Amino acid sequence: MTEPNRERDSLALSNLLLCHESESSLNESEDQELDASTTTTIDDDEFIADLVRKENQRIGEEPIKTTSSDFHRLLAIDWILTTRSRFDFQHQTAYIAISYFDLFLKKRFIGLQRDETWAIRLLSVACLSLAAKMEERNVPGLSQYPQDQDFVFKPNVIRKTELMILSTLDWKMNIVTPFHYFNYFVTKTQLNQSSLVLLRSSESLLALTKEISFTDYRQFVVAAATTLLVSDVKLTREEIGNKFGSISWWTSNENDNVYSCYKRMLEIEEKKHMTPPPNLAVSGDVKPSGSGAKRRLSFDDDTDQTSASKRMRRL
Repeated sequence: MTEPNRERDSLALSNLLLCHESESSLNESEDQELDASTTTTIDDDEFIADLVRKENQRIGEEPIKTTSSDFHRLLAIDWILTTRSRFDFQHQTAYIAISYFDLFLKKRFIGLQRDETWAIRLLSVACLSLAAKMEERNVPGLSQYPQDQDFVFKPNVIRKTELMILSTLDWKMNIVTPFHYFNYFVTKTQLNQSSLVLLRSSESLLALTKEISFTDYRQFVVAAATTLLVSDVKLTREEIGNKFGSISWWTSNENDNVYSCYKRMLEIEEKKHMTPPPNLAVSGDVKPSGSGAKRRLSFDDDTDQTSASKRMRRL
């Protein structure tokens, strides 16, 4: 890579360490479109239809396309899922954190080299911390999130990154997820052992996030496809239409979208059984240019902010 390109990437990376918003911005009001902890427990077509309308209005007519590389996205998801298990967070918390990550990188470009995975780790920590604040009753302090031998982030640095994510996503953190729809579709498909189906749906959904960015789909489409996936029965487009035909707002367009998502999930599951999983280290080796020695990166707001500010002024 040429020197101008390397300098551009370093300048872009500094955005992750410096946020123009102040901490007082946390007191600003957020548009409370939807409580993300809401789930349906009854067969309520009207409520779900309204939820679908809100979802369509929010993300527009065209699906969102993320721009992060597969390598960096897998690093982020591996860390988020591992940390979810450590803190015993809900499945939905991890899913929301991954959604924040994808939505952020769709809206804000950051140039990354393969040895600059510290930026992805910092973004992962901030996304999971924000999701936990939205979903969990017991929220860990920023200093409690796991550090490793490669990266150490001070709470002030994580907090600044949280503020940058909030600003980039326009403070709209109450997003619709498949978890809002799972109970509804389990009821509609008349699957037995609904509690087991819900658990399997949640686990399958998180596993599939490594292969699919679900911000590319309407969340009710993802929920319906996941529910069908865990039924362990291969379905045709027509059979899916018959299962959901009683839903008043269900159209051939919804059916086609669910079938497309369901078919992609099936292909991934079949491929997974045929291919051994990749050996992907979560932390990654961080090496300085021209050297084979590993170094530990420590990020402290007091020591890093001045140099980051100077680099930002050159943009």
